[in-house]
Amino acid sequence: MLYINHLTNDPQQQANLTGIPGISIGFSLRFMPRIKRWIVGVSSGATSIQGIAVTTSPNMLRQFKNIIPFGIACVTPSGLDPFTVDDFASQASNLYLLNSSDVEEIEGAFFT
Repeated sequence: MLYINHLTNDPQQQANLTGIPGISIGFSLRFMPRIKRWIVGVSSGATSIQGIAVTTSPNMLRQFKNIIPFGIACVTPSGLDPFTVDDFASQASNLYLLNSSDVEEIEGAFFT
């Protein structure tokens, strides 16, 4: 698991996640103030996944586990979903990039 540490309180953020050797991941994070929700998008190669609600989860991208070799976990000490614009900047919520080994480990620990 690699901590995604460059998140701010900017309501629209983009980055390239390069923590997994051989894989470049386009990453977008957008805050929707009216519904108090963060939305994430990822793209890698020919695959683009957009509009995923950020929730406290061991792997928010689990439904795509047979399509992409990575995942993203959201961990919050409170157990609540992130709902304010500064949740990531204040570390009230944290995002982690999961490699394929992490995804398999989480799959075994939580979903079997």
